Amino acid sequence: MGFEKCLTETDIVSRFALPIDWLRMLPPIEQAIQQRRCYIEGRLAVPSEWLKIFPPFENGSFEVQFEVTDGVGFYWHLCCSIGKKGYRKPVLQSEGWLKLSMPKASKLGTRLFSTRKADDFRGTKIRFRAQKELNRNGHWVDV
Repeated sequence: MGFEKCLTETDIVSRFALPIDWLRMLPPIEQAIQQRRCYIEGRLAVPSEWLKIFPPFENGSFEVQFEVTDGVGFYWHLCCSIGKKGYRKPVLQSEGWLKLSMPKASKLGTRLFSTRKADDFRGTKIRFRAQKELNRNGHWVDV
């Protein structure tokens, strides 16, 4: 089970919105992108349906902390928060998200994969992986 997304200009400049289809774990969906060099500078906005795969918010809390692994196997601490009023859009806070994405030189056109895997020993694990295009022939490599 996995998700895939190519970074768009909006994802790079302000926030990173994930397709709802990622939650349902359907085949990857690519979005049209503009070829421009930028770096991620903000937080990662996710569909509210993703709250089902993140750990639960307890005792009326507006944020939850959890760990994900990257493609190399390093652990990263992330914090997901929701709005207190109105539309409760979940957002991965920039502190953890930027620590995960910046070493990978995430930029416009980077493909991100997210997978969720049940592990009997450690519980359910969420994994993020990034790839960049090696050449224009459709060859991608992990970063």
